[in-house]
Amino acid sequence: MAKDERVNLLSFTGSTPVGHKVSMMVQERFGKFLLELGGNNALIVNDDADIDMLVRAAVFACAGTAGQRCTTTRRLILHEKVHDEVVERLKKAYAQIKIGDPLEPGTLYGPMHSQQGVDLYLQSVEEAKAQGGKIECGGKKIEREGHFVEPTIVTGLAHDAPVVLKETFAPIVYALKCKNVDEAIRFNNEVKQGLTSSLFTKDISNIFKWIG
Repeated sequence: MAKDERVNLLSFTGSTPVGHKVSMMVQERFGKFLLELGGNNALIVNDDADIDMLVRAAVFACAGTAGQRCTTTRRLILHEKVHDEVVERLKKAYAQIKIGDPLEPGTLYGPMHSQQGVDLYLQSVEEAKAQGGKIECGGKKIEREGHFVEPTIVTGLAHDAPVVLKETFAPIVYALKCKNVDEAIRFNNEVKQGLTSSLFTKDISNIFKWIG
């Protein structure tokens, strides 16, 4: 399709490396392309946030579909005053996630798409540990039929650690500390991938900062 001149506009959704190859192939014939590639989405939590609402939202945002959505939350940017509470409550919530066949009612969390997904997950876990991260929960392959891995929360990393700045298409979320909303927005915007963002706060003025 990328090489076929009958296709005037080619739309591709997927990984950045494959999207780059598609764009180059279409460009060779002076065709047009539309790309939706990856995401390194952040959820910002101010110190005035409704933590109950946040935890409910974050469980699906971070772990739902085993982290295999372009809109999956990869980074939790947490105000330093609520960081520890949010992490502890998320750990308890993660322990209650129903893992299994995603076609069964009530199952939130299924397998990775392939062994390649498992390998990339394990690689990123090791990179996170090597760069100073602490595995708060998860971090392992689940020994059962299928490509299952544990939903994982990592703390202790710098906001600009290499593993944080890249997208891993897996159920890994990095919990990062910030001092205020302005710093959180700066952390939010420093990745190349972009795509989605969210903010939990009760102060309406923070929303106008966030949307620019």
